[in-house]
Amino acid sequence: MANLARLRFGPERRAKVAISPIGLEFADQGCNVVQLLSGNPPTIRAHASAPYPVARAELLNSPAGLKSFLKKLFKSGGFAGTKVITALPSDDVRILSITYQVRPGQSDDSAIAKLMQERIGDDLSQFVIDYVPIRTESREGDRLAMVLLSERSTVINYLEQLRKAGLVVEAMEVTPVAIRRLVSTLISAGDAPKNVLMIDTGESKTHLTMISGQRLLFDQEIDFGEGLVLEQISVALDSPREFAREMVFRQGLNTNTGPGPESVEDTSSSNTILTIVRPQFANLVAEVRRAVLFASSETRGGEVGQVFLIGTMAHWPGAAELLSQLAELPVNTPRPLMFSADAKDADDDTSRPELVIPAGLALRGFTSA
Repeated sequence: MANLARLRFGPERRAKVAISPIGLEFADQGCNVVQLLSGNPPTIRAHASAPYPVARAELLNSPAGLKSFLKKLFKSGGFAGTKVITALPSDDVRILSITYQVRPGQSDDSAIAKLMQERIGDDLSQFVIDYVPIRTESREGDRLAMVLLSERSTVINYLEQLRKAGLVVEAMEVTPVAIRRLVSTLISAGDAPKNVLMIDTGESKTHLTMISGQRLLFDQEIDFGEGLVLEQISVALDSPREFAREMVFRQGLNTNTGPGPESVEDTSSSNTILTIVRPQFANLVAEVRRAVLFASSETRGGEVGQVFLIGTMAHWPGAAELLSQLAELPVNTPRPLMFSADAKDADDDTSRPELVIPAGLALRGFTSA
């Protein structure tokens, strides 16, 4: 039971610190870092993003290479200190939604531990297991929780590599929790509606994360990602993947079939790409609709007022617009928080979807959990 850690999200108390630890995310294609200044809400003091010089797994297993990479990244953004709050890469975390019951005299910890022992069949001491309560009461007595599992050896190795890189890890958590923290901050500030869906696209997997106020309602991994869609385009056009990616960024996912300033050739190319990717996006939208129905059932009919697109495909021209059209929901790429007055791009109004997760991690530095 000692390894069954508990995540509790009551009212968050702000600590007396002016600068947060650095939120550090190793995403699929690059590293993203954010540091915040305290405030109501906090503001972004420093941020940086960079692609990996080698494969992510190779970089994380090279102490010298990782140290050099992070040193350059932190210097480019003007970060202060070496304290970080980070999350394991999503490939190293397994997320399960479980329904369970608590018998008289039994705690949630012991009920979940017993259920996980039955499901996993291995010694639980081999894993680090956290859980997030989703529903703690129901008429039938069923409770719902999101359980997060990682192999203990993977967690220890990750922390050790960061230590060798000269970093001090203040806390480690998982990306759905970081997303919840940031979105809840936006909701509290009046910058987002109560129910928000975050679509985090990766190379081959995408996570749908639903937040309602301060509650994390839902996180599901589905088979959808930039690499899979690019492969479809590549096969359809009988062209290399690099060419397919170039076409996407040059033409975009143009949903406007009416007359416009683009040339006939550009319109034709754009429509070709759109024809190829639309079925893939339709599959994603089907999962989005299931998530919306779940949110409605858990919030007594509450509607999803905003969908945010982040991750690898958030930078695809027209991707958010296509999803919005297919799902009939407002879909945007977010700007996670305001920049502080002394930030290098304080007047920049562009969206920054790559900063959502590291900003959520950095917010942990101003809260009790």
